[in-house]
Amino acid sequence: MSQQLRDLLEQTFNNDSTEYQQRGFQRRVGYGSRPAIVHIDMANAWTRPGHAFSCENMETILPACQSLNTAARSKGVPVIYTTTAYEVTDPSKPSDMGLWVNKIPVETLAAGSDEVRIDDRIAPESDDLVITKKRASGFAGTNLAQILTAARVDTIILTGVTAAGCVRHTAEDGIAEGFRPIVVRESVGDRVQGVVDWNLFDIDAKFGDVEPLDSVVNYLERLPKFADTTTP
Repeated sequence: MSQQLRDLLEQTFNNDSTEYQQRGFQRRVGYGSRPAIVHIDMANAWTRPGHAFSCENMETILPACQSLNTAARSKGVPVIYTTTAYEVTDPSKPSDMGLWVNKIPVETLAAGSDEVRIDDRIAPESDDLVITKKRASGFAGTNLAQILTAARVDTIILTGVTAAGCVRHTAEDGIAEGFRPIVVRESVGDRVQGVVDWNLFDIDAKFGDVEPLDSVVNYLERLPKFADTTTP
């Protein structure tokens, strides 16, 4: 991001923070006691260059996700991934793409293809879950809320792409479903300059807490080992 754009955004955020706080916004939802990591669309179409969905800053995002996974797994914290994929990618036929194909090139996200496979640099382990979604939010049309509730999760630590789309909508739906959204600043990306900063600012004002990686890792490391959720 250019320094000119960075300075403009910083000035805007400072002014808007004052306005929000005067109106009672930017409160803190805080950390709960039973988190889960939810990586949003960290699949090859988004994390590798040369695809219509490719996002920037993966050299920062991927190591941040790796650090979160290491801290989470050491405590038995669930690690969940989403990807977006479609069974029928011919827009001339009845398709699970719906009308979204009229706006963005979701026809390039064929189920079973390498494009929709989670990036092997943060590959899921045997106990991790991978959820395939059709819409922006990780909750929309999936069993994510059921999975989290059954595991007694109260906090969702969100990473991934994009800040303006799937991460944002997952945070919005997450707080609506009764989970505390914590968005990790260094682990969120997008395609266009300024979009990440603006959406993180707005998410932090309305839907969840945007926290630095060090804070989130420290929180995970202080947790007791997760108890077996099958025990009443």
